[in-house]
Amino acid sequence: MRIYNLSKSARTLFFDKVSTLFHASDFAAISSKARDLKIAELDSEGFAIIFDHDTNLYFGRKTADDYFPLLRDEVVVPSLPIATVDSGAVKYVCNGANVMRPGIVSFSGDFPKGDIIAIREIVHSKAIAIGRALESRPVIEGMKKGPSVENLHYIGDKFWESLKGLVA
Repeated sequence: MRIYNLSKSARTLFFDKVSTLFHASDFAAISSKARDLKIAELDSEGFAIIFDHDTNLYFGRKTADDYFPLLRDEVVVPSLPIATVDSGAVKYVCNGANVMRPGIVSFSGDFPKGDIIAIREIVHSKAIAIGRALESRPVIEGMKKGPSVENLHYIGDKFWESLKGLVA
């Protein structure tokens, strides 16, 4: 794993891209405080973690333009729309499966197709995954079956395990 500081111009590009994706009220204030933004390249395929320990900002990247908050992020994740899944879906979601409509028991917040949302389990109401909505909330609510959320990051994945080493 290669870790280095992002340059000022790379940091500006990152925040410009991410601020269009997420509407967290505190995001602009946090981004102005994030002076020690680092990137940890996990492999040669583009997988990386962008982080700032001081502001608890943690993002994952699968490709050059595919950013999403990691479960450890304390800035963006609390402001995301939520899909809550039943206990039967937890095992599958935590093994990387997309979230299927029958496993979703409730929603919180509105979202259009393509938005990033948090996946929570019903028993403890803890976030177990971050995903991209495959349809808007009203469409998903009207569905009886099929995939509803693409799983981008979940407990135990490459990002989760790598982040444990960065935060230790």
